[in-house]
Amino acid sequence: MTSKAEEFHDFGDGIYHWAVYDPELKCEIGCAALKLGSGLVVFDPVPLAESAWKELLAIGPLRAILLTNGNHVRDAVALRQKHHVPVVVAPDTRRGLTELRPDVILLPTEVLYGLSAIPIPGATAGETAFYVNNSVLVLGDALINTDAEKGLEFLPDKYCADPRENRESLRKLLKLDFHTLIVAHGHPVTTNAKAKLTALLQ
Repeated sequence: MTSKAEEFHDFGDGIYHWAVYDPELKCEIGCAALKLGSGLVVFDPVPLAESAWKELLAIGPLRAILLTNGNHVRDAVALRQKHHVPVVVAPDTRRGLTELRPDVILLPTEVLYGLSAIPIPGATAGETAFYVNNSVLVLGDALINTDAEKGLEFLPDKYCADPRENRESLRKLLKLDFHTLIVAHGHPVTTNAKAKLTALLQ
């Protein structure tokens, strides 16, 4: 991945998003940073221009890098080296990682900066949802939001380890309260996210 996003977009509520086009995958891949307390955590980071990083870090220092699955190392190694922050993953994600050794394994019973890790078996290897402060869900590949007319969609079956299990895993997320859903492919869903996921699963 050589291209960099020139800017990030502020979605309000401390949510910042940027994306680049990956010619190998032939699609746009995105990532998000959340302001939690006095600092920022970034999920599945893709490269961002230095001027944009400077603007983002003026909001708060980078505290941690979180990966939603083993395929999303992306710019994590470079960011960890530059900012001396830990890479955090869930246990299932750790098993699928070959490009780096994570610094923190976040167990299902633990909370870090107000967020917890929820395994999503059935999608890509090690898929994990991060649930933040009773308001935001961050996913990797289990859902996509790349078509404005279609809205939220399931990861295509051909990319799933088990499409049926993926849907059942996502159904369990409806027990949580959230209004925003962030995915790795497509824009964040910042209004009525739970209702939209509910409709998709019906």
